[in-house]
Amino acid sequence: MKAAHLFCLIVCLLFAAFVHAEEKIDPAKEAKMREMIMKDVKKVCSPQSKQSDKAWRAMIMSSEANQLLIKNAVLAMERDNLDNYWEAVGKVDCMEDY
Repeated sequence: MKAAHLFCLIVCLLFAAFVHAEEKIDPAKEAKMREMIMKDVKKVCSPQSKQSDKAWRAMIMSSEANQLLIKNAVLAMERDNLDNYWEAVGKVDCMEDY
């Protein structure tokens, strides 16, 4: 009886591990999504033209709050939730006063 329970437990754990492994996102796909998000943030913020894209991105990502919002936008994009996506993008601090 214990062997049957142990076997069922192992099968369940292996199934859970398999499902979790399938959820991992491809790093290239995540980088592409982050690039799309930064383009949308740039549209919302309309930064000063004197900054390079690299400098502007570094300034935006220097804030921990912005990093969290970008992660939330990635998650919303993965789940095809446009409302949460635009909510996260809209809350990004444009840091125009810096």
